[in-house]
Amino acid sequence: MLNTIKQEGIVAVIRAKDHEEAKGYIRACVNGGIKAVELTYSIPNVVELINELRNDENLILGVGSVLNRKMAQDAINAGAKYVVSPGYSEEVNEVCKELNTLYLPGCMTVTEIMNALDKGNKMVKLFPGDVFGAKYIKAVKAPIPHVEIMPTGGVSIDNVDEWFKMGVSCVGVGSSLFNAGSLEDIEKLAKEFVEKIKNVRKK
Repeated sequence: MLNTIKQEGIVAVIRAKDHEEAKGYIRACVNGGIKAVELTYSIPNVVELINELRNDENLILGVGSVLNRKMAQDAINAGAKYVVSPGYSEEVNEVCKELNTLYLPGCMTVTEIMNALDKGNKMVKLFPGDVFGAKYIKAVKAPIPHVEIMPTGGVSIDNVDEWFKMGVSCVGVGSSLFNAGSLEDIEKLAKEFVEKIKNVRKK
């Protein structure tokens, strides 16, 4: 799963007021070429939605905003293929190990990143990314070159290439994608993200 997400290069972080809105966002993402979606716990009854979508072959389905053991367990049992949390949680880490599921813990400091790696995680989510900016990635990867980093928060169409130039493995994109306007606008912007990532990776 780690390699799949790295290959995709972008994860759409979906927050929505209900399942209908979430499904609209998902369709726009898939039509725009973004397959990896992180359905956050801020979506009401998100576990039911994950269960409904678990067999959709167009999706690489993950869950986000996971804070504890039960949230992780419920989402994985419903069909989530990877788990993302805003910070590092020991109990979420344990559940993901038990159920053989990729865990992307949120980290800010180098100490947190080292702790997440020590606990067996290969990729961390840098959150909130906009607090640090892309140059922070380069600084972290100097002493810890093997760490895989996915920044979330602060990644936009204007700076996505900069993040990749600094060494990220993939990016998480939320409001900068879904605030684009209509579903057609979101789909168009998704295509631009995918294209831009493809181009910067070629260099």
